[in-house]
Amino acid sequence: MSLRFRLVFASACAVLVLLAFTAYGNHVRAQAEQVRNAAIARYGGEVVSLVVSNSALEPGQVVGEKDVSVRDWVADLAPQGALTSLDDVVGREVTVPVSKNAPVTKLAFRDSSELADIPSGHVAMSVPVNDKLGVTKGVPQGTRLIAYEVTDEGSKPLSEDVTVLSAPSSSSSMGVTAQISLAVPADDVSSLLDASGRGDLRLVMPADDVNRPEEVAVAPEPKADKTEEGSGDVAEGSPRSLADESR
Repeated sequence: MSLRFRLVFASACAVLVLLAFTAYGNHVRAQAEQVRNAAIARYGGEVVSLVVSNSALEPGQVVGEKDVSVRDWVADLAPQGALTSLDDVVGREVTVPVSKNAPVTKLAFRDSSELADIPSGHVAMSVPVNDKLGVTKGVPQGTRLIAYEVTDEGSKPLSEDVTVLSAPSSSSSMGVTAQISLAVPADDVSSLLDASGRGDLRLVMPADDVNRPEEVAVAPEPKADKTEEGSGDVAEGSPRSLADESR
């Protein structure tokens, strides 16, 4: 068997393998589409065309034509604010992450002006939302939090004056790392960033009756006892001394 024949044979085998993989991929996609169409038929109801992401969309990404497509969707299962035209999506910058194969909604392009105002003396920062952070997606804007650093040696408070500026929706981006925006006192930013980078940051939500640091009441000083301990003397002018004089 000559070298030339072996090269031609190997190339032919490679082409056949490539064609086989392509045919298999098309078959799998066709089966998935069949299952989906069957589910829609079983569910019934009106079908609408929605813009759906072909891959996960990250914040800051400009949506391209290959990133999205129009697919049929059961109208009753369509999320609120779902977009129906590619012209409303292509070329726009994503601000809220979108998971793969999910309908693209207006929320994905939410304007940054919807952030709450940053309190005086505070700095806005973002940390990733994960199962260890302590708060979940959908935490209301303006919620007060307390930040802790939790390590094998124990825990310690980092800041007692953290406020939620913006948080991703609880139903969005399950496969993408979401970010929560916080207003943090300027002096506490460094420690919170360090703890977040190490994965040691924990956020807890206090009750309304837990005072902020500046609201902690100062306990009144105890009044000095004018009588000596163990003494029977009574201060002059007291009701007892006047009664004694009248006897």
